[in-house]
Amino acid sequence: MTYPQLAVGLIVLALVVRGVAQVLARRRGHRLPLAPTVAAAVAVVALTAVFDNVMLAAGVDDYSRAHASGLTLGRAPIEDFSYPLAAAVLLPAVWELTRRGHRADHP
Repeated sequence: MTYPQLAVGLIVLALVVRGVAQVLARRRGHRLPLAPTVAAAVAVVALTAVFDNVMLAAGVDDYSRAHASGLTLGRAPIEDFSYPLAAAVLLPAVWELTRRGHRADHP
């Protein structure tokens, strides 16, 4: 399995779970807000860009180029950005799926 395949699979899984959570939220009388997810995604992707490049430049980590797409942002492979992006999409979904079935108008 290559890094791009793993990245795409992870993003698809996160989006499917988010979709299921959105359906459940609507049944409970509310929705999953998009703005906090986008803000979190921007923040963690920016942090990943900075720290991934620093770690790779310092030689702390390296990647098998044979399994990578070859697309990079600085030194960081583009696939590395799938993990924080998936986490930003997945976390609110998991939160919704694990909370009790209270309606939005109940405290």
